[in-house]
Amino acid sequence: MLRFFARVKGKQGQFARNVLTLMTGTTIAQAIPLAAMPILTRLYEPEDFGVLALYMSVAAMISVVATARYELAVMLPEKNDDAASLVVLAISIAAVISFVLFILVLAFNEPIQGFFGVPAIGPWLYLLPVSVFVAGLWQSLNYWNNRAANFRRLAVSRMVQGGGMTSAQLGLSSMAGGGLILGYIVGQAVAASVFLSKIWREDRSILHAVTLDKIRKNAKEYIKFPKYSCAGALLDNAAIQMPVLILSKFNTAHVVGVFSLMFRALNLPMSLISAALSQVLFQKLVGLHREAPERLFGFVLKVFIVLLMLMVPLVLVVWFLGPELFSFVFGEAWRDAGGYAAILIFAVAIRFAVSPLSMVLAMEHNVRMGTLWQCIYFVTIISTLYIFKGAELGTFILAFTVHEIILYFLYFCFILLGTKQHSFR
Repeated sequence: MLRFFARVKGKQGQFARNVLTLMTGTTIAQAIPLAAMPILTRLYEPEDFGVLALYMSVAAMISVVATARYELAVMLPEKNDDAASLVVLAISIAAVISFVLFILVLAFNEPIQGFFGVPAIGPWLYLLPVSVFVAGLWQSLNYWNNRAANFRRLAVSRMVQGGGMTSAQLGLSSMAGGGLILGYIVGQAVAASVFLSKIWREDRSILHAVTLDKIRKNAKEYIKFPKYSCAGALLDNAAIQMPVLILSKFNTAHVVGVFSLMFRALNLPMSLISAALSQVLFQKLVGLHREAPERLFGFVLKVFIVLLMLMVPLVLVVWFLGPELFSFVFGEAWRDAGGYAAILIFAVAIRFAVSPLSMVLAMEHNVRMGTLWQCIYFVTIISTLYIFKGAELGTFILAFTVHEIILYFLYFCFILLGTKQHSFR
């Protein structure tokens, strides 16, 4: 894969080196929690993983709009002080939303428990505002570092996130599901602290140039992001979390835990590598859009083919050896999860191939097209999973997988269409 990227940018291309830097960091980052999973599955019950899955789903849905999507605009201004103004704006919005969320949780904790159908989540809902704010902080600083091509810093942040989360979860196992949740928050916090410490030491002079007038100016200039991207991003993330939310509502925490750990075991390494590629690809795609837009279509198509081919060996291994792998790695109690994984791996594969390229639809001129797909996905995933809400878990997973293959292929078609749009405004 790196040889392909090098050909795109040149044998000594910075692009390939950026990919290597982030992929090294993300490989280490995903290796830490993956290595700990066989221990965690023996320290925690499936019900505990179910509580964690529900907490993470709710936190993720709110976090995705906590910054009003202004962090996506950080890459676009020519001047660093304008980009820094957007960072401050995004973090400020996240702080306000987190405070409002805290008030709501205080007032409506019990009704929220009842709505989600998992009473054990109740005490941990009070930590949601912390998760949301830290996520908004990390997202904003993440794009700032991407803009500055600080890929080593990005890689370090991911590594300490994985290490901090895993260490805390191992050390807090006596707290059952709460230990998993607290570990998740610790991972978020240490990752954000890496960015904060580096920015305070190295980028402080740029932040001093931020003024209220500049924040207002950039808020207006990039108003398309909250105006058009927030609703779509919320729908998109809600759709992603829908399997856990529906399983929580209509099944036990045990079933949710089995599904979530199986999906995490398959998706965690793929999603981390995909996220790293997205960071580098976004910079590359913006550059191509400005300098050689006619090359976008071919570049996107080649990357898709390379990523899809990379998944073939993993698909074959999980398809033929899923139950044996899961029972060996996680314990005999998880053998059935391996059988379900043999179906779900196809959904993971198509997501891995398409998701890094979705940054094409994050460009300002394609935001509406991205929102359209998100709306289609939202309606179809809810419809599909609701129809199969009472089905046996294997049937539920099969329906989910078929839906993913069809909808992500449609997503890729939208992305290819987006490469043909050549104006930012």
